[in-house]
Amino acid sequence: MKRDLARAIRDAARNRREGDTDYLCLSLNAVRELASEFNSSTAAVSVHALENGFVPERYLKNAGTIGLEGQAALLGSTVLVVGAGGIGGHVVELLARLGVGRIDVADPDVFDETNLNRQVFAGEDVLGLPKVDVARDRVRAINSDVSISPIRLEVGRDNIAELLEGKDVVIDALDNLDDRLMLQEACRLHGVVMVHGAIAGSCLQATTVFPGDPGLTVFTPASGGEGKARGIEVEMGAPAATPAISAAVQVQEVLNVLLGRTPALRGRMLYIDLEDWTVEFFDLDEH
Repeated sequence: MKRDLARAIRDAARNRREGDTDYLCLSLNAVRELASEFNSSTAAVSVHALENGFVPERYLKNAGTIGLEGQAALLGSTVLVVGAGGIGGHVVELLARLGVGRIDVADPDVFDETNLNRQVFAGEDVLGLPKVDVARDRVRAINSDVSISPIRLEVGRDNIAELLEGKDVVIDALDNLDDRLMLQEACRLHGVVMVHGAIAGSCLQATTVFPGDPGLTVFTPASGGEGKARGIEVEMGAPAATPAISAAVQVQEVLNVLLGRTPALRGRMLYIDLEDWTVEFFDLDEH
């Protein structure tokens, strides 16, 4: 008689202690074997395990902060990352490691040599390849629970509505103000939360915009009002640390939104200068 999945998970689980807490865990090999046995995806096995009190070992270091219910919620979430360059690449990798179940990533560009200093998916072996395709391959190598859809196009008013369909959160990893404002307006119209980030030299800014919030329409300290041209980012460059830290801030805000927690940056802009560690918050609701 064929055993059911819940019983199979119990049979495969092993005890592991993390801090002062004991967890019943499933190894990656166990998850894969169960997915094969039950003609299922690894993601479905992981969610079933989490919902029944078992932790896939790949998420064990998330458990103390995110919890089992939260991890299952992440695996059931869908996000759109607009831009797969300096900020966007780091965002995609972090989301995959967290276990966000579906990631759509949109970017029209290919990697070139100027990307090698800061873009996490850029390497000498992928120069000339589409950024979204490299991102897809990287995510598949990191986490088989995550479904990623590479979208090689420039996001604009003619296609944004379709891209926003079914999304829980959108991450702005664009490089100019006009496109960011277009994205924010589209998110407002479709009822989707947008998490914004921008960089210039050693400086970064980030905020979380809910539908109806003023967001970027009132204050963009790092963009300098550059419009369609990339402006200040081109002039000041983008060293490796800046996009990585911006992405980390944005992903934490995405995590807060997906888990139903209060985003720390809703209604205010975080501004950081990494050179002297100036950290400021600007209240967007007062502008």
